Amino acid sequence: MTQTLGATRPRLRRVARSGAIAGAVAAVGTTIVAAVASAADVSLEVDGTAIPIPAFAFWTLVGAALGTVLAWLLGDGRRFVIVAAALTALSLVPAVAAPDDTATRVVLVATHLLAAVVIVPILSRYAGWSERTSA
Repeated sequence: MTQTLGATRPRLRRVARSGAIAGAVAAVGTTIVAAVASAADVSLEVDGTAIPIPAFAFWTLVGAALGTVLAWLLGDGRRFVIVAAALTALSLVPAVAAPDDTATRVVLVATHLLAAVVIVPILSRYAGWSERTSA
């Protein structure tokens, strides 16, 4: 049975490397968006508390790490995309509901979607990697 699991799941090292690269690229992107928004006087506050710019990178990396584990566990690119899309949609709920200001909502939604657009396609490719190579 262990042999079967190894044949159906992508190699952890390959998925982890891809997730780390995707996470780093997405973290840079979300941080740039947040910095530009802050420079344009978007408050980036939730309940009166400012979101620090480095927090965008940190939480993007956390999301990429969770996505990497999920991609490896599911071991199927299509299934991973469906689950990742559902989780991305759920992550938008607080981004839309919490901020008082529309500009902050737009920035938070944009950073969530930017991270997903960078991370999910890369991880989905490697989540299905073993299926392509074993056929």
